[in-house]
Amino acid sequence: MAYFTHFLPFSSTPWYPMLACAIFIVPGVPLINALEDMLDGYITAGMTRAMNTLLMVGAMTFGILFAIKIFSVADFTHIEMISHQPYIIYVISAFIASAGFSTMFDVPPRLLWVVGLGGVICVCVRTLSMDLLGVGMPIGTFLGAMTVSMIALKAVHWFHVPTHVLVIPSAIALMPGIFMYRLLFNIIDIDTLSAAELLSAVQSGVNAMLVILAITIGVALPNILARKYFDTINAKRLRRALTERKYRQHTMCKYKLSKS
Repeated sequence: MAYFTHFLPFSSTPWYPMLACAIFIVPGVPLINALEDMLDGYITAGMTRAMNTLLMVGAMTFGILFAIKIFSVADFTHIEMISHQPYIIYVISAFIASAGFSTMFDVPPRLLWVVGLGGVICVCVRTLSMDLLGVGMPIGTFLGAMTVSMIALKAVHWFHVPTHVLVIPSAIALMPGIFMYRLLFNIIDIDTLSAAELLSAVQSGVNAMLVILAITIGVALPNILARKYFDTINAKRLRRALTERKYRQHTMCKYKLSKS
């Protein structure tokens, strides 16, 4: 359906619908969950989710290949990753993307504005980091994901939901969809690629994996550190409580002996 929109006469960017229509089936959440499980030491669960993700990517590849071969779709992946729109466009687009995407994961309606705001924070931190600090997209993505994850550690006490309910839908706006599209297009046409095009395909794949890894580590790292911190605090409280209990028991025994 998106293919036919490029025949419309009033658009100067006719391939954008083709670029955006299948973004929501990019397996961003399974990828994040798979890598996060592995970081947490749940290797079997992480490998299972990673295999499920590979099957989804394979399904996307064959679906896109089928559409391309039927309609002879031109390669539209030359579109730049960095937009030159005003920052307010980033804010509005990130809010719509995160809030809209979260409805697919049964996020409570009362939290849609919270998730949308989280998406705005992610995208704005990444964009400002790239524009003002001159860092690459993986580093900017890492900073954006880590910022919203750190905020969520406090926000969970306000909204009474698990951290992942707020963080993962917010971080979806950071997914490297265009890099995946470029990789898929190049995989489909790998027999006809030149050396430069093959290098570009590898670069797209590496960039996609680095961005996904940055999202995963940025989302998981504050939670892991916070969990270790609170585990240490709880262990100290438990030792203190046990010490006080032993002291009270010892005092009671001495009192009973003195009375007898």
